Amino acid sequence: MRVPVWEIAKVNLKHNARRPVALAAVLCMLIPVLTGTANLDEVSSAVPLEMFVSLVGVILLVPVFGPEQKEEIDDLVSSKYLDPIRVYRIRMLCSLTLTALCIILFAAYLDMRNCKTGILSVMGTWADAVFLGNLGLFTCAVCENTVIGYMPPLLYYGLNIGMGPKLGNFWLFSMTAGEYGPKLWLGAAGVLLGMTSLWCRKYKRQMR
Repeated sequence: MRVPVWEIAKVNLKHNARRPVALAAVLCMLIPVLTGTANLDEVSSAVPLEMFVSLVGVILLVPVFGPEQKEEIDDLVSSKYLDPIRVYRIRMLCSLTLTALCIILFAAYLDMRNCKTGILSVMGTWADAVFLGNLGLFTCAVCENTVIGYMPPLLYYGLNIGMGPKLGNFWLFSMTAGEYGPKLWLGAAGVLLGMTSLWCRKYKRQMR
């Protein structure tokens, strides 16, 4: 069966992703007001990237299952020939791509402001964003409530501010200390959470 990937992506961008994308853009535009973004070395450049830009993952990934929380939409989607899980995968791919785009654009902005950034900074920030976003998405899959889905990633973010390096390989802000190893753990955990979210969503639909 042919999956209309591009058509699903266009519908998602038009009807579901517009508000999250707008919020992500507003966050990125506010960052220069909240922290320095000029003449930073590589370690200092990690502050706006890790502490602020990574939050776009929460904004863009958590609402992936949101439309089907309305019963009438869920019934409509279930009646279609296309497996809803495939639709979720395409939405997730769109959100991950938009997250990467936000990070790349902000890193380019820092570069224009005479800051030192590199591919490791971009990938490390993306790992944070994927972990936080999919932590919220997993919560949505379990609780079937988007609002509740925002709570665990924000609580974990606050925990990182309080505990810092004590979190070891799951410290979100390790690049501010010049460490990149934890990003591998966070990225892998984020991917696993995303896959588990899809499995959980599929299992719950089958149980209905």
